[in-house]
Amino acid sequence: MKSVATSTITIDPALAHSVHGVAAHASEHAPAACLNCGTLVADRFCGHCGQDAHHTHRLTLRFLLLHDLPHSIWHIDKGIGYTFRQMITRPGATLHAYMAGRRAQHFRPISYLLLICAVCMLLLSAVGMNPMSASQQADMPQLVQLTMERYLQLYTKYPTLIYIVLLPGNALLATWLLRPARFNFAEMLLGQAFVSGTTTVISTVVMLPMMLLTPYFPVLQHYMVLGMLPYMVYTAWVYRQLLEPTRMPVEDKWVRSIGTVVLQTLLLFASIAVVYVAIIFSLVRQDPTLLKELQQKKAPSSAARHAPAPQPTR
Repeated sequence: MKSVATSTITIDPALAHSVHGVAAHASEHAPAACLNCGTLVADRFCGHCGQDAHHTHRLTLRFLLLHDLPHSIWHIDKGIGYTFRQMITRPGATLHAYMAGRRAQHFRPISYLLLICAVCMLLLSAVGMNPMSASQQADMPQLVQLTMERYLQLYTKYPTLIYIVLLPGNALLATWLLRPARFNFAEMLLGQAFVSGTTTVISTVVMLPMMLLTPYFPVLQHYMVLGMLPYMVYTAWVYRQLLEPTRMPVEDKWVRSIGTVVLQTLLLFASIAVVYVAIIFSLVRQDPTLLKELQQKKAPSSAARHAPAPQPTR
């Protein structure tokens, strides 16, 4: 049996040193070999692997810092900057277009979520994530203090874990309540990744100044929970836009959107409570005296609340 010889294409080394200029029209390109797969390409981009066959750069530090990195991330029509801008300005239309197949310009949803969460958590951990002051910690039972510390350590060490764990639950709730939008579970799962990544940026922008100002204005500790308000408002707005193409009454669209956000927020609090309970059980198993100390500190305060009021003397 005769073997069929395949013709090989010699890759021009000069292409590796080409200088990026203004993109020429496809008809102006002479056929060249793709440096990635060797396919003969007449257009700018290889139809076999998608690489730019006529504007391949020599990798230098200057090129990476001044062109490749900004171009890949913040390019006006592609990358994470483009995706974030679209999710801020027209999220519903963006998600509908992505699910319909217009995906080339966008960052992949899971990568979008993981990258944004990592950057935001790095910023928050740099300024300190402990919401309690030193005086409050001194009066706090050791079990409560250690539980908060363990939770913050877990949250800082695995910043994307809670998002990944909540994604299926959030997607299931959204698929159920927003079913007129006709997204299946997999599509809603990716849509939740886009929404969660964007809300992480919004929450960080709100929480970061509050965390920086709290040491100077301790009263801000009581308003930390308000940092969730922009997240809830934005998410409800996104869901309302997802339902825009449907023929439902406007009131029903808002009821479904707000109801989905409320249930997802309850799921978030429930997951946090489960983590806290697991940490408490772990700490008590390691040191049972922590529970006794907690009971002893609670006993005087309970007795003070139930003590009879002093009678006025005559």
